[in-house]
Amino acid sequence: MQTYRAAVIAAGGQGRVHAAAYLSDDRVRLSAVADVNLQTATALAGELGIPGIYDDYREMLEAVRPDIVSVCTPPGYHLDAVGAAIDAGVRAIHCEKPIALSYGDAVDMARLAESTGVQLTVNLQRRFEPVHRFAREQLAAGSIGDLVSIEGYCPNLLDWGSHILDLILFYRSDAPAEWVIGQIDVTTNRYVYGAFVETSSITQVAWADGVRAVVSTGREPATPVLNRENGLGLIVQGTRGRIVVRGSECIVHRFGEKDLRFASPYDTNSDHWDHGIDPAIFACTAAAVADLVDGLETDREPELAMRHGLAGAELIFATYESSRSRRRVALPLETRDNALLSGLEQGLWAPTGELRSTY
Repeated sequence: MQTYRAAVIAAGGQGRVHAAAYLSDDRVRLSAVADVNLQTATALAGELGIPGIYDDYREMLEAVRPDIVSVCTPPGYHLDAVGAAIDAGVRAIHCEKPIALSYGDAVDMARLAESTGVQLTVNLQRRFEPVHRFAREQLAAGSIGDLVSIEGYCPNLLDWGSHILDLILFYRSDAPAEWVIGQIDVTTNRYVYGAFVETSSITQVAWADGVRAVVSTGREPATPVLNRENGLGLIVQGTRGRIVVRGSECIVHRFGEKDLRFASPYDTNSDHWDHGIDPAIFACTAAAVADLVDGLETDREPELAMRHGLAGAELIFATYESSRSRRRVALPLETRDNALLSGLEQGLWAPTGELRSTY
């Protein structure tokens, strides 16, 4: 059995998740971790038994020459880290979401990996969550009749919305969307994991078959209630019922029949979580790592291939562009910037106050 050397760039919460995923796969040897805060890297390495510790990921890549690299830095550094890993000769890169702070950077990452033959995946690990797989299976089986629409709810579009939009595409078997129309509110200088995000937003996505999806974002105090039934998750509407999916449970409401309920197999009590991280994230990232290693061994496309992540990112940046240009945006998206940030620089919004958080 071939053993793959792996390394992790950035040792924060998601770096911990990726490191644990590599340690759970017998085909992988986790060789090193790098973080600009050497103390953070040292602490994680000591806890998990990682032999190599660096404060410069370029130095780590040169010294270790890993086969697989996880990029867990803030999104503004993803393109540089991916480029450095490719230059170091890696075979696979597993990148955290959000992919990038602009659509152009996300496209450049995809093109760079494709042109060099490097397998690039995005850790939209919720595609592996049992509640979402159950929901997708029920939808495909016709349990709620024909699909009519999907509603998504989450605190923000760039970070949490990456998952929500990706899951909508997952439920739709990754059918390409035709257009996006959206509006964003920028009342507050709001930052999530240091990245500037909208105060609240609404996105409508359309497909050629007439199905529509609407995603609403926001959080307290600016946006106190998104949906009284499901404030963080998905509601799938069909001609004969609806599916309500949240992290803890999937409920299939079938008109005239008994509901089907599927509970998450993971502990949903946050008091028990390792370092405050949902065990579903650990488990599903481990599944993603196993799948990307399978991809290396069989030369098949991994389930979290970059093209899926790029499709979701396109919907996010198309929403920003729709709000800036006040028009419906046809896909594929032609603009490469982040219209939220560009519009802010142009004075389209004048936010006051500040809110910094992790959601």
